[in-house]
Amino acid sequence: MNWKSRDTKTRMLWMVVLLAIGIFTMWVGSDLCLAEEERKIKEEAKVIPIGTITVMAPQPGVEITTEKTIIRMDEFKKPGEVRTLTDVLTEIGGIDVMRFNPLMAGPGDEVSIRGLNEGRMVIEIDGRRINHTGHYGRYIVDWSTLNMDDIESIEIIRGGHSVLHPFAIAGVINIITKKGKKTDEVKPDVSVKAGYGKFDTYTLSASVNGGVANTVGYNFSASKQETDGYLRNNFQKTDSINGHLTFFLPNDATFTLGAKYSDVNYGFPVINDPSRADYDPDYPKYFADRDQLRHIDWPQYAENNPHWDKHTTYLDGMLQVPLGPGTIKVHGYFTGGRRWTSTYTAMGTFEKDLFVDDETKGIIIEYRDIDLFDNHRVTVGTEYQELGWPDENPIIYKVKSAYIQDVITLGDRWTVTPGFRYYHVDMDTYYSQFGAGWPTDGKEQEEDGFYPSLKVDFQATPDTALYAAVSRSYRLPCP
Repeated sequence: MNWKSRDTKTRMLWMVVLLAIGIFTMWVGSDLCLAEEERKIKEEAKVIPIGTITVMAPQPGVEITTEKTIIRMDEFKKPGEVRTLTDVLTEIGGIDVMRFNPLMAGPGDEVSIRGLNEGRMVIEIDGRRINHTGHYGRYIVDWSTLNMDDIESIEIIRGGHSVLHPFAIAGVINIITKKGKKTDEVKPDVSVKAGYGKFDTYTLSASVNGGVANTVGYNFSASKQETDGYLRNNFQKTDSINGHLTFFLPNDATFTLGAKYSDVNYGFPVINDPSRADYDPDYPKYFADRDQLRHIDWPQYAENNPHWDKHTTYLDGMLQVPLGPGTIKVHGYFTGGRRWTSTYTAMGTFEKDLFVDDETKGIIIEYRDIDLFDNHRVTVGTEYQELGWPDENPIIYKVKSAYIQDVITLGDRWTVTPGFRYYHVDMDTYYSQFGAGWPTDGKEQEEDGFYPSLKVDFQATPDTALYAAVSRSYRLPCP
């Protein structure tokens, strides 16, 4: 055997083995290096400071508690322009707004809290109810009569647990108006706004807010809105004037006078069917089987320009006097609406300037926010109101009610709010005569009863509150 040849082969074999080991080591090492680099990158990425990310933030100007939601208009912000009250309400959770004319607030708009509309909830100005008297449109609210020029804040109470507000089942929307300032500065705050949009839509408003010699505060505003509308004949012209005077009396007492007036000329959308001779291609198609206004659920036609002209007046006088541990409030109010409607009837005939009116007046007397025994805040009150149809039946309802509510604070976390309201209602309505035309015979009756409520709040954490409420509510029947 040639040992030299064998050693050469052995050396070559070892060289191959060592070369393979080297290649394997380099391959494994490179993988380990790559893995180590990836690990370092991941570790470094974990500690890179990226600052604070806000996923969700409260709506500016909106304060939410278990008692109510408060919207302060001087702080409130939303995408786009705020022209109407319904523009604000669309941003609040739990409130649904259905708008027939998206360009401005109109008579066909409907606002609901948890699925129940104005027929089951209460709309108020400075704590007094403005829902219609009930005839020709139920207890709804014409949102076109409520402009933004004199609104300071909006309070929303969900549910019927607050006995301070009559006839509330779904909840309450209370509009707090601007009433001027107690100041000796001569220069007032002046605001002028104007806007223009599609479909010949424009708005113009001006307001002045100030005071004189720390004695009288004032807020005056006026606005004009107009649109040709998206649908054919769905035009709207709204003129509004608002005025408030506040007299600052001795001992922190105040006396406020307020007036709001609106004139709304509103066109009903008309059929725009390509199969008809009066079709206008400049407007969207609109067929007879489409949903109509909630006031008028039958078709309207272009020939006679169906529309209504409505004048609405809100008058208020309010005296507030601090007395002992609470405040006495006396609030007299009046709401008057007059409407001339030119429309096609359900039978297809046209009626021009059909007149209807409604009127509500009343007085509220309260001794409110009485602090007792360091943990009670009591409010007691009584209210009288008359609702009528001056042209036909001046007084359909006389409503007398009295109420008491106590807010009891138990420690730092628990709040218990019991209360009840008593109603006595005199009604002068009519008998239903289905199939025999409009009822003509009067019907008189009385209703009364106690309607209690109870609400319990628990502040679980600084950011979390729980509450439960149970109540028995009363809704004024439609005449």
